[in-house]
Amino acid sequence: MEDIIDPTLTAPPADRPEIRVDGIGVAPGVAIGPAYLFAGGAYQATKESLDAASIEDEVERFERAIKRSERELGKIAIVAQQKLGESSAGIFHAQALILRDSQFYDAVVKHVHEHATGAGWAVQTVLDEHRRRLEASPSASLRERAADFADVQNRVLRNLQQGRAHSRIDPNRIVVAENLTAADILLFSRRGVLGVVLDHGGPTSHVSIMARALGVPAVVSLHGLSGQVQPDSVVIVDGFEGTVVVDPSADTLEAARGKASRFAKMTADKDVLVAAESTTKDGVEVVLRANVEFREEFPLLHEFGARGVGLFRTEMLFLTQGRALDEAQQYLVYRDAVMAAAPDPVTFRLLDLGGDKVLPMAHRESNPFLGWRGIRILLDKPDLLRPQLRAILRAGADVPDAPPLQILLPMISGLEEVREFKRQLEAVCHDLEVEGVDHRRDAQIGIMVEVPSVALQAATFAQHVDFFSIGTNDLTQFTLAVDRGNDLVAGLYHELHPAVLSLIARTVEAAQDADIPVSVCGEVAADPRVTPLLVGLGIRTLSASPAYLTLVKRVLRAFSLDEAEDLARRSLRQPDAASVKRLLNYFLACHNADLAAILGLEAVPAPDGLSARVAARVGS
Repeated sequence: MEDIIDPTLTAPPADRPEIRVDGIGVAPGVAIGPAYLFAGGAYQATKESLDAASIEDEVERFERAIKRSERELGKIAIVAQQKLGESSAGIFHAQALILRDSQFYDAVVKHVHEHATGAGWAVQTVLDEHRRRLEASPSASLRERAADFADVQNRVLRNLQQGRAHSRIDPNRIVVAENLTAADILLFSRRGVLGVVLDHGGPTSHVSIMARALGVPAVVSLHGLSGQVQPDSVVIVDGFEGTVVVDPSADTLEAARGKASRFAKMTADKDVLVAAESTTKDGVEVVLRANVEFREEFPLLHEFGARGVGLFRTEMLFLTQGRALDEAQQYLVYRDAVMAAAPDPVTFRLLDLGGDKVLPMAHRESNPFLGWRGIRILLDKPDLLRPQLRAILRAGADVPDAPPLQILLPMISGLEEVREFKRQLEAVCHDLEVEGVDHRRDAQIGIMVEVPSVALQAATFAQHVDFFSIGTNDLTQFTLAVDRGNDLVAGLYHELHPAVLSLIARTVEAAQDADIPVSVCGEVAADPRVTPLLVGLGIRTLSASPAYLTLVKRVLRAFSLDEAEDLARRSLRQPDAASVKRLLNYFLACHNADLAAILGLEAVPAPDGLSARVAARVGS
């Protein structure tokens, strides 16, 4: 791994205070370097009136700008393909398609003709309307997609104005910006960018996906931090904790250098670790799979040693487009997923719409998380469910060495939902047979265990499905009555609460009794501190963002099953989440000192009540 710190950096002047801000860590790692303040250059068009004789010339000028934009995106796509593989160029191919999409191209030409205005004003008017609709969406994922339209708009306006490409940077810098496009970060990576700090964005944005794929530590959602950074500021980016420090003190800088150095040494053997068996210290296998959302992530399966896809969030394909995709469009993506994972399986979670993931067709609800979402929408709208099922079943038939497909039902709360889905699936299979269309009939049906009623009745559900997948995010918010998206109660949201752990344990026990697989695909699966606890509770398959799999495997190989089961028993007896967290931190500090130090757990005291005998056992 290349050095990600500059040894010549010094603490800032004494009159400049240290600034520490928490955001969202979207790509793991620690980077330290001088700031590069990047202004993306939001090009603005002015309204100009044209005489009738100039209109066709203006349309031709627009066409030339489109061609220049297509050439630029083509070059960027080549860079993406060289660095990350063919599928990673998809973002830029998609932006190129927008350039010729009739809703954009024809609308701009029509606007120029009908209003006799310049092409720049027409481009800005048309795309501003599309972008405003996305930015006004209650879905964070849809709001993040607005950046793609902004990138297309800037590119075309710049080419209309004959501007030059602005993605340039001095080497070995921390990029600080309000926002970036996927094209920006890809081009920056060619100049040796160390880290990325953004005011906006979320974990599912294309920028975040690219940062993870390129191995660039990144923190987003920092709400105006870019305005507090000086051109000569030193910046620390901690992609683990989601923390950014600007103008660090000498002590903070020294601590960060130590953390970055430890992480660099620890990840130097990544390829060896990827090739190593995914087992506990005493040889118990735990399968590590990947959570994915976009084509761009498919190459990461092999890079990080994922044994297939444990959760394909298919709704993200719809949310990025702001509309429903037809069967043919879905089929192409699903086929690529099956090919990328083969000979390992892909678990397709059916469209999990509703809650904070809303399409224009959705109803306005006062409590959307408890309303029309997940399987409830799909059973009510067969025009959404049936094309998706057809696409999935067809995709599985096109890859000879692919194992049976796994279809995961979201937001199940009652057994009748499972029964009705099976009737719908049988009808789809019948139609495909009548039409003579190749498809897989051996798909396995599983359910998300994310509603307490399902966890409480897990033994009953286990008789009707082929596997369980525990979604800890929703299971936590429903069990504790805490909206995970509400800042006012965020402090009450604890995935390690003993009540949540008890429901996980109950679900695992029911799955084991019925001899069906059970996995965890929620955020805790990516947290190496929680890995021993989940294994101790009986989980044998974990699914997380690919970039975190090697960290999870590193911890997994450091403890025995007996130790993990002892930890699980103790955790279930704790009174609250804070007590559980102390146990897990102590366990990790005893078993993997390097990773514990990176996560800030170097001096973790033994939890209250932990006897010397137990402490010795945990630390052995």
